[in-house]
Amino acid sequence: MQLTPGRPADAASDASPAEGPQPSSLPGKSIPPRVLVIDDAESIHQDFRKILGDRGPDLCQDAAELFGIARKAESRGAFEVDFAYGGEEGLRLVQQAKSQGRPYAIAFVDMRMPPGWDGLETSTRLWKADSDIQIVLCTAYSDYSWEEVADRLGKQTDSLLILKKPFDNVEVLQSTHALTKKWSLTQQAKSRLEDLDRLVNERTRELRASNEKLEGEITERARTEEALRAAQARLNYLVTQSPTVIYSLKINSKQIQAVWASDSAVQMTGYTAAEVCQPDWWPSHVHPGDWEDVLSARTRILAVDRAAAEYRLRHKDGQYRWVRDEQRLVRRGPEPVEIVGTLMDITERKELEERLRQSQKMEAIGLLAGGIAHDFNNLLLVMRGHAELLLLRHSEHTPETTESLRQITTASERAANLTRQLLAFSRKQLIQPKPLLLNDVVANMTKLLQRLIGDHIQLQCDFAARMALVQADPGMLEEMLVNLVVNAREAMPDGGRLVITTEEVTFDEAYARVNQEASPGKFACLTVSDTGAGIAPEHLPHLFEPFFTTKEVGKGPGLGLATVYGIVKQHRGWIDVSSQPRSGATFKIFLPALADDAECGQMPIEKDLRGGDETILLVEDDEAVRSLTRRLLENFGYRVREAATGREALAQWSGHSAEFALLLTDIVMPQGISGVDLAGQLRAQYPALKVVFMSGYPADAADKNPGQIHRPRTRFVQKPCPWRDLLSAVRGCLDEAEPGNLRSIPSPAHSARL
Repeated sequence: MQLTPGRPADAASDASPAEGPQPSSLPGKSIPPRVLVIDDAESIHQDFRKILGDRGPDLCQDAAELFGIARKAESRGAFEVDFAYGGEEGLRLVQQAKSQGRPYAIAFVDMRMPPGWDGLETSTRLWKADSDIQIVLCTAYSDYSWEEVADRLGKQTDSLLILKKPFDNVEVLQSTHALTKKWSLTQQAKSRLEDLDRLVNERTRELRASNEKLEGEITERARTEEALRAAQARLNYLVTQSPTVIYSLKINSKQIQAVWASDSAVQMTGYTAAEVCQPDWWPSHVHPGDWEDVLSARTRILAVDRAAAEYRLRHKDGQYRWVRDEQRLVRRGPEPVEIVGTLMDITERKELEERLRQSQKMEAIGLLAGGIAHDFNNLLLVMRGHAELLLLRHSEHTPETTESLRQITTASERAANLTRQLLAFSRKQLIQPKPLLLNDVVANMTKLLQRLIGDHIQLQCDFAARMALVQADPGMLEEMLVNLVVNAREAMPDGGRLVITTEEVTFDEAYARVNQEASPGKFACLTVSDTGAGIAPEHLPHLFEPFFTTKEVGKGPGLGLATVYGIVKQHRGWIDVSSQPRSGATFKIFLPALADDAECGQMPIEKDLRGGDETILLVEDDEAVRSLTRRLLENFGYRVREAATGREALAQWSGHSAEFALLLTDIVMPQGISGVDLAGQLRAQYPALKVVFMSGYPADAADKNPGQIHRPRTRFVQKPCPWRDLLSAVRGCLDEAEPGNLRSIPSPAHSARL
């Protein structure tokens, strides 16, 4: 082989025969480099096949032995060699290899290939198809000088080598290795340059995006600062003009002191902001009856970070005005440092709620009375008529039957009077909260509610098996339930399903923090759900506002839910509402549960009533009640001795004290000896006496005598009460363990059908 003068020889001189073939352009694949031989002579093809093929002689080893060159012992890899007889055919192979992703590394091109393209023309066209291919021009003549070749091929001569024929096999092999390595390095460098270019472009795009984002942030910050200044000015204006008083209380060593109040305090209280912040202003201006609520709210906010209270505040003119106080706790780390609150004058709302409750009660009672009066009076007429017919033949009956018929007629008359009073009822009633079960409130109204909603709506009541007592006014709860049911009825004009459920729930402090109205503790929950039209999202925030309604004009004043809200708040509870259009609505009312059921004189109702054979001293001044109670007890196996007054009861006791196992007595009785006094005198003689008190007065009236009412082996029932409650109280008191014994032995069970 012979290199043309002027051509750099580095590529050939640096290569050694020991170097194996380089990988092709496909990274990660171990395949031999591709070589293309373009020559019109078959003999040349055979020569190259011998030199570069897998089965050819190891000419490098021969050369090493000939010239005495030490050669490393390593395997010789083969090249993948293709052949073409002319330039056009060679161009097609190069184009095909390029498109397949397996380009040729070297093309050996004969200078003279008649007819058709010569070597220079072929080289030019090959480089247009693949600019990276290394070309070796093979010639036996000096057709062109190197300058002429360079002039025709231009800069592409960097990938050109001229090989004189006849060529030496060793030099052909060395040149092939060297050019293959050069081609491989070129491909690697090109790939890395492409990667670098890609990284530069990506980084440029990132920097450009970051710059655009930064410019946007700068612009946005300028707009935000301007908006902040405008908002601050607007806020100052609103705080000054708002009728709501905003204030701040600082907390130092558990002491809470007002430090700032908005100027609107003058409009609400008549006092300046500086006067409101005086240390003794709040205790001296909050109504004495509400101060405990204020202190309770401040205690609660330290636990749950928020609180709300409604109380009366004395104006400078001496009049008390109702305010709603909502507070939020601010902490620095775990330590509370400040309370931020708002005061809103709700005097008009309170007065309106009072009027609305009375008006709504009248509307509800009138609606119920109109629905039941006719049928109820018919039923009374039938009962009384049959009883009077039987009384006409009184000689045919036993004295006991005759007396029962007279009691039926008397009770029918009294019931008729109650119906007339119900229809004429229009005056205010004192609120008398007492311990009760939501289950009982709902159960007692089920028939009335079914009549109220009509036959086209299905009523379903689901009661929790175990419910805590609540301290509430039963009349107000009934009014609340009626309003919710009427609201559900209006949402289902074409019929549907109304579900009323009760359950007992407990909330922790975490729940109270995220629910503004809630507070931690145990609650009784009343849920009223319907399948009606639902409530639009935009209406939910205004649902409990007075006079807010979505009904047509004349269809209702929009006071029902406002009344419900006021009743629930008066009972220190809250309401949760969930609804979607065309998916019905659900109202959940949460009322605080009493901490200790036993303190309320309530007895759990037994599922299976048991009687006994003990002797009971019954003391009741109302003859009808006394007679019916005696028959009830005797039907359950008890022996009964009765007395109409305390003096008669003492006389009965003096002659039969050893027989009596229990005293069942009314509390309020004539002739100067009350039921409590009677129990005290009898227990003075027999301390282990078991007593069940009955009273038609509120339970707190009995608390005036805690020494007797709240002592062991004592029960209290409120009149009127279901007979199951009375029987359960009697049986429970009799079964209570005697002092010094583990448990009294219950008497044989008796049952009767009432």
